[in-house]
Amino acid sequence: MKIKYQRAKPYFSEDDRKDILSKIDNILTTGHISQGKYVYEFEQKFAEKIGVRHAVATNSCTSALEISIRALGLKNKKILVTTNTFVASVNSIILSGNIPLIVDIDKETLCMSKESILDNLDDNVGAIMWVHMAGLISPQFFEIKSICDEKDIFIIEDAAHAHGASVDGVMAGNLGKVGCFSFYPTKVLATGEGGMITTNNKELADKARILRYHGVVRNEGELSGVDYGVKAIEPSQNFRMTETSAIIGLSQLSHLDEFVGKRNEIADLYTEHLKDVDGISLLLKPDKTLHSHWNYYFILDSNIDRDKLANKLYLSGIENANAYDPPCHKQEIYRDYLQNKPYGISDDIMKRHLSLPMYYELTEKDIKYIVNKLVECIEELNDTN
Repeated sequence: MKIKYQRAKPYFSEDDRKDILSKIDNILTTGHISQGKYVYEFEQKFAEKIGVRHAVATNSCTSALEISIRALGLKNKKILVTTNTFVASVNSIILSGNIPLIVDIDKETLCMSKESILDNLDDNVGAIMWVHMAGLISPQFFEIKSICDEKDIFIIEDAAHAHGASVDGVMAGNLGKVGCFSFYPTKVLATGEGGMITTNNKELADKARILRYHGVVRNEGELSGVDYGVKAIEPSQNFRMTETSAIIGLSQLSHLDEFVGKRNEIADLYTEHLKDVDGISLLLKPDKTLHSHWNYYFILDSNIDRDKLANKLYLSGIENANAYDPPCHKQEIYRDYLQNKPYGISDDIMKRHLSLPMYYELTEKDIKYIVNKLVECIEELNDTN
């Protein structure tokens, strides 16, 4: 069986590849291959693009999340997080010495729901880790942010999917106290591995840089060029980004508007072809919101077996996904971090959602083929019921 359409695929033009290889050759020649000038340039340009004062590059989004929590000074606090996220979000809370509280989702956006947040707010909640699921900034985010501001609760944006997403021109990563991005190969911008912290708070950014580098600062001496060793401030690990990742990141960042624009064109084509298909419900797309469309999701009617449909599509050469099923509240290792109420929406929606291929090189002809095959597979399943 040959895959005709991948679920996700980063895009590099021929010119981009030549430029990347030239810069990599430069760092191999000089020997400056980690935490050098390209990392610094990537941080500066990423901050400028997002509209924040500071950006701190890391080796992953998980690292960015853990560092951000620690830099905020949170310890032994509850941090609310959606069940509909990769386990990295929950793990970062635990690894930072805090307590994740996994909450339910909103059926129209697949982001964490306002009701589940309000039901779980108490005096020991230090932060909300808001995942912009699939690159959508939920309209409920702003009401929750207002409440959090009143209660001195931090908003940590898990913007792993949301490069280039915005509301009224304000970009994801500049909506909370701190934002965290991923550059994994399936993301809107891809460097292979890597992450980025964004914030307008200098003290937080300075602390993040210390935690990124083993929790140490360099001792200063009178003579330039002399290594005077380091001063340990706080135990941490090596979370630094390599120069190679930064070089690739700079190339990708230069195309961010183009990438997001193309993803929206693809999403609009999917919507146009799927809006009247029986058995499918589409998700909310709020006004004044630019969706980055990490993935294109839809919801199946309950009579359609999602897993059988996914397998049929795969056997037809069309990769698809159901991230994140099983959701975090069904992961055995997180059984001590659950809300008191049932996860009614997640338990229903998470077994009925599916995403289709989403990447730069898809054409209108490709979209029509994928949709036609999807409809064909649905009809085949209905005929066997």
